[in-house]
Amino acid sequence: MSDNAAKCTQTISKNLLLLSVLLVESLVIIPSLVFTTLNVFASDENHYKSYHPELSEVVKFHFLLPIFVYQIIWLLSNIVSVVTVHCNTPYFFFFTLIVPCIGLLLSILILIPAIELLIERNFNVSGFYLGFVCGLSVFVVFAILFTITRCSTFRKMMKKQKVVQTTAEKSPDDPVEEAAAPEPIRIKDPDEISISFSRRSTMSMNDELYVPPPRR
Repeated sequence: MSDNAAKCTQTISKNLLLLSVLLVESLVIIPSLVFTTLNVFASDENHYKSYHPELSEVVKFHFLLPIFVYQIIWLLSNIVSVVTVHCNTPYFFFFTLIVPCIGLLLSILILIPAIELLIERNFNVSGFYLGFVCGLSVFVVFAILFTITRCSTFRKMMKKQKVVQTTAEKSPDDPVEEAAAPEPIRIKDPDEISISFSRRSTMSMNDELYVPPPRR
């Protein structure tokens, strides 16, 4: 196995959760991209309103083209995210993190009026619109979890980048300070050892113990 293949395998094993998130997210964006593409380039505003009357009240026809462009940017950011994770470039990954965060905000802004319209109609809407609201609600919940996963990956990449920078700053040619050797214990020569004896008596002298010397 070549070095590149081994590095790719290592990247997949260490970032399996993030790669799964990017895959699921892309699989959700692609059908919505097809829908916006057909309505922008293969129909007009009247056709859009006639086939999707409820949705046209929430998402106006003139908003479809900006949504279409942003969906393409979102897919491209997912591809760039894989490259940045593989190359461990956290600063580029940060820019790819901004794109889905804005997409999550836009999804919430679309979901709120969509739910309000659903409640106003007492759920008396088309099956397509009901499926759209339910699908968008599930997507928003998972998008929040996906954003948390991205933030966790970004934090891990920053820690790894700091470790690499710290290792690179330490040159192998730099002298390593050796610990000072402990001073050897000096054993005195027996001739140097002097023993002094005290001539003072260690016995306490008092009147009870005093015995006068015999008289001659």
